[in-house]
Amino acid sequence: MGGLRHSLPAELLVLASLAVMLLLVGCGSDADKITFVSEVDGDAEIYVIDPDSGESVPLTDNHSSDTNPIWSPDGKDVAYVSDESGDLEINVVDHKGKLTRRLTYIPGDDRTPLWSPDGQDLAFISNQDGNAEVYLMTADGGRAVRITAEEPDDRIGDWSPDGVWLAFARGGSSDERGLWLRNPDGVNLVHLTTENDFDPVWSPNGKHIVFVRDADGNLDLFLASRLKDGTWQDEVQLTRLTQHEEDDLAPAWSPDGDFVAFVSFRDGNGEIYIMESDGSRQLRLTTNGADDLGPVWSPDGNQMAFVSHLYGPSEIFIMDDDGGNQRRLTTNDAEDHSPDW
Repeated sequence: MGGLRHSLPAELLVLASLAVMLLLVGCGSDADKITFVSEVDGDAEIYVIDPDSGESVPLTDNHSSDTNPIWSPDGKDVAYVSDESGDLEINVVDHKGKLTRRLTYIPGDDRTPLWSPDGQDLAFISNQDGNAEVYLMTADGGRAVRITAEEPDDRIGDWSPDGVWLAFARGGSSDERGLWLRNPDGVNLVHLTTENDFDPVWSPNGKHIVFVRDADGNLDLFLASRLKDGTWQDEVQLTRLTQHEEDDLAPAWSPDGDFVAFVSFRDGNGEIYIMESDGSRQLRLTTNGADDLGPVWSPDGNQMAFVSHLYGPSEIFIMDDDGGNQRRLTTNDAEDHSPDW
């Protein structure tokens, strides 16, 4: 009896682990796979590929152009942009490619969908009012609500990890250009920076935003940091992370927030680099004589997917987080691009 009492907790732990595994299987998540765009059948379609086996399957198969795929936070759905209706609209397809739902029915192009951290909403850019504005709708395709209303075009950025803020970029005059933050409910609006800044990406801990600044045609990476005990509505600290005559762009935070991957053209062509979050220890990960672009971290932070032109047309590659074990995942003569992991 005493031996049974001592072994019971371990048995319960095993049963609990099995239950969790069954629950995950039942949920049908493909969060460990990479979605991307392939033009192998003559037009752009959404695919998903297993990074271990290299096996890929199409999620869309039609005569339209389907682009800009992005996984939902739970890994069950992919939002994307399609021109099937005649203009650009936001669609969602499930992870098996069985069920496709059109979410927007708005005259004018709708593009760059962006899931909220809880997966309940989608932010996107719409031109339905004559210029590019940020809109918000529920993930089931509820009525879209405009949350910006200025004449200069807006560009989508990123959600804060807690879902409280949505960052976007705006062009126009010195009074309008730069990075902006908006509460999803449209209450608070913060003009964060006032230069030609774009592509803001929030750090996983929500304390920093890395972004690209265009200074007289040269692109560099900067960091906006919330001050200690301050809020995003207060003054922020700006730090320049890169300083080269050639462009640095496409920043991507590692899941633990310790590193930023990015693309640099300082070597004569696009290469993937990594640096610490303060800009130190910048390390080149790819050394191809062709452009390597668009780094995307795996959920566990141990690998990166990227696009390489090493063999001519763009292909999907993966590598370890230190640049090791670089491997080509797609092997066709068409353009494969826009990975999301």
